Amino acid sequence: MSPWNPEGPLRPQDRLVFPLDLPSEAEALRYVKILAGAVGCFKVGLQLFLAAGPRVIPAIRDRAPEAGIFLDLKLHDIPATVGLAMERIAQMGADLATVHAQAGPEALAAAVAARGEVRVLAVTLLTSLAPASLPELARESQAPGAYVALLAQRALSASCQGLVASPLEAKDLRDLAGPAPLLVIPGARPSWASVAADDQARVGSPARAVRDGATLVVVGRPIRDAPDPREAALAVAAEIPG
Repeated sequence: MSPWNPEGPLRPQDRLVFPLDLPSEAEALRYVKILAGAVGCFKVGLQLFLAAGPRVIPAIRDRAPEAGIFLDLKLHDIPATVGLAMERIAQMGADLATVHAQAGPEALAAAVAARGEVRVLAVTLLTSLAPASLPELARESQAPGAYVALLAQRALSASCQGLVASPLEAKDLRDLAGPAPLLVIPGARPSWASVAADDQARVGSPARAVRDGATLVVVGRPIRDAPDPREAALAVAAEIPG
């Protein structure tokens, strides 16, 4: 495990998560080298994990030993499978890992029981889903905020260490969860960023998300696609409240 501690006092750059949504280990590690020290955590998602496998986690650790590593595989399966997968993730040395809250309370509890030192984050509702998508997904509610709150409560009851939701739900979830759980907010877009062909439907600024209670904010394309990614990361961090 890294010395990175999201529960401790955080500087603005410590709150910044960069997703390594890249096609190869070599390209991902190039960004780790560029951004080490400018962001607090690197996120490994499905694309990179399928390309590089578990070895990418120690490779990132070697190049950025002070950074957190967030394995974002969004586990969604029967409880036994989720528990076994989380046990393997714990052996890899990730700091954070995700499970879909929609997998149900038993699967969430299985992940927590097998987590070792990994902090389990429950994904509520993907930021790509607009309100119009809700009636197809959840008969419980057609309002994203209400559905996210329902899933968040399920995750907290299962003792998950954190929640993942869009910037639009940050304040309500912090009020619901209290100060202790981690609140990780993807879909963060700084005011100066323009993202072409954006598939995110529910977005907001990193600064506003932190003011609303976010622990960590995930900022990808505005940094990755910038002429100088490190300069862009520092510019995002400069907007985040200390």
